[in-house]
Amino acid sequence: MSEIICGNVTQTAKEYFQVNLTTTIEGIADSTQATVDFGGNGTVQYDTKSNFDSSNDAYLLDSSSGVYLISFAIAICSDAINTEVIMDAGAQVEVATDGSTFTGLFGGSYRPNDSVNGAGGSVQLAGTYIYKATTATTKLRLTVIADTVSSDTYELRRIVNENMQGLQFSTTTAHGSYFSVVRIA
Repeated sequence: MSEIICGNVTQTAKEYFQVNLTTTIEGIADSTQATVDFGGNGTVQYDTKSNFDSSNDAYLLDSSSGVYLISFAIAICSDAINTEVIMDAGAQVEVATDGSTFTGLFGGSYRPNDSVNGAGGSVQLAGTYIYKATTATTKLRLTVIADTVSSDTYELRRIVNENMQGLQFSTTTAHGSYFSVVRIA
């Protein structure tokens, strides 16, 4: 419900959510899809409707017909960044309109291999998407997958500097991994 006051739109029932990864998640098995464990390794920064379920790392949309702006970023790297073993990496926001059966909605991927099978050490994937809810049980979550050389493991890093090896910002606590949902209509 909105009203216009002096040309500005104010919303009486604002909905916005953001969770930031605050602890590195290590040891994810090669070529294994994993739901990002924001519940155990993150901190909810905003949750105006208290709709984040930390046990399944999913956010329940508050409206069955609302329009949402969904954003994510995830920093994926080799467990030992010096070995540079990421061959493929991907992240996707998944949706479950029935509240439990998730399917990919949008995301991003990275394939650094060249003709001699060179591999990268880290990547940050990010995206933004507009989504219109259709049911009262719609949930969203973020999943990742990475293929490494020699079946190594991979991890998810929390801040930008942790995903860089040679260069570093002189001071930063900039979140490199997060998930946010904002109702825009």
